[in-house]
Amino acid sequence: MKNFMLEAEKNCNSVEDIAKGKLNNKEDLLRITEIALRNNKMGLLEELAFQAKFSQGLIKIIQNADNKIEDDYFVKLKSEMVESLETVKKLFDELLKFAGDFLRTVYKGKYFEMTQQSLFNLNALCSDLTYLKLYLNDLKRKSS
Repeated sequence: MKNFMLEAEKNCNSVEDIAKGKLNNKEDLLRITEIALRNNKMGLLEELAFQAKFSQGLIKIIQNADNKIEDDYFVKLKSEMVESLETVKKLFDELLKFAGDFLRTVYKGKYFEMTQQSLFNLNALCSDLTYLKLYLNDLKRKSS
């Protein structure tokens, strides 16, 4: 039998190396990775990581005070960011269907509530998932 937790730990340690130790919540990333591995949902995790990286890119553009963004473009960026975060939540929720009830309840409270803290937590998770996306890209490059 495959040890999914061990494989998830190995992956997360590699992600942490890429992040230079700057993961916001390695424990959550570890559990999410383990859920994906255990349930053969790595494609779903990859899509989640892609959407998270995309949302982080949009947030950086919006937050960059040096950007002289025209109002129309800013509205479009903001709309795309909201849509991207909704997609992240949808994909994460889909992955959580394979988690136990306790973990699902904890993560829904931590990441899906309509509070400023949940949005902060979701943004931090997206940052961690961005590093996961970089790691997955490295794996694909090495295997080709």
